[in-house]
Amino acid sequence: MEKHVLALKTLGHMERLRILALLSHGELTVSELVQILELSQPRITQYIISLEAAGIIERLKEGSWVFSRIRRGHEAVSALVATTLATLPQNDLILMSDLKALEEVRAERSKAAEAFFANVANDRSQLGDEYLPQADIEAKMQGLLGEGPFDYMVDLGTGTGRMLEVFSGRIIRGSGIDNNSQMLKVARSKLADKEHIAVRQGDILSTPLEDAVSDLVSLHQVLHYLDDPQAAIMEAARLLKPSGQLIIVDYEDHDLEEFRTEFAHRRLGFSDRDIGDWLFSAGLSLTHSDRVVTQADRPDVRIWIGNFAAQNQQKA
Repeated sequence: MEKHVLALKTLGHMERLRILALLSHGELTVSELVQILELSQPRITQYIISLEAAGIIERLKEGSWVFSRIRRGHEAVSALVATTLATLPQNDLILMSDLKALEEVRAERSKAAEAFFANVANDRSQLGDEYLPQADIEAKMQGLLGEGPFDYMVDLGTGTGRMLEVFSGRIIRGSGIDNNSQMLKVARSKLADKEHIAVRQGDILSTPLEDAVSDLVSLHQVLHYLDDPQAAIMEAARLLKPSGQLIIVDYEDHDLEEFRTEFAHRRLGFSDRDIGDWLFSAGLSLTHSDRVVTQADRPDVRIWIGNFAAQNQQKA
């Protein structure tokens, strides 16, 4: 009862509601909220602390950045939050202005990331992962997924098409989706002799593919670039057949700030809890997590596999 009262009291405030509405679109830092809402940092911080104390949001520290996101886990509070968000007026001028400002902030980041990847595609820059044991990572991925064959593989954020190339002998058909035209030019060149594979430009959070079409979806070194990693996992789950598998490869959580400044990373890696929670929200279960050790002064890589079967069995 006390949690209900505190949550209701906390939500009954204009600025806190504005913050909640923004966080319903993905994780944000205090500095981003300051930029969007045009309020002082101390006021934003105070509101964030209040929302966290009420169990409405949670904060995640990564290096010098702290992300705020809507908290999940307490069913009663989560239900109150969901009801509050559902009843907010879509045509409210203040909320519409906030959403427009959010889109502008994301567009600025997207523009910077696009320029970075254009340089990568033209061999004028590095992704910062040249130290990785790529052969070991790819061999472990193949070993975990098995020989197949897979009827249809979808590689979200395909970049230069490396994952499609690695699995080309185990798939009947393959599609890669990416929003960077320069990277796709490289991918088309590399995959030109593989008639069963195609790449296309598109938003990996909202692909033009139908529901439940793929028995293998991959997110290889993609999530750390995204404003909303969970949205990518949700889209991957939408594409999966009931018997399909989702494989995610990304950095383990770390605190190396240069990965943000030099390589355009939005997030400094992920924990099993991060991936497990997002998979669960998408209706999937985390069935495997494996570490690939890199170098002593560099972050390790993790491979996660999720599918529907285990969670369905747990519910049963």
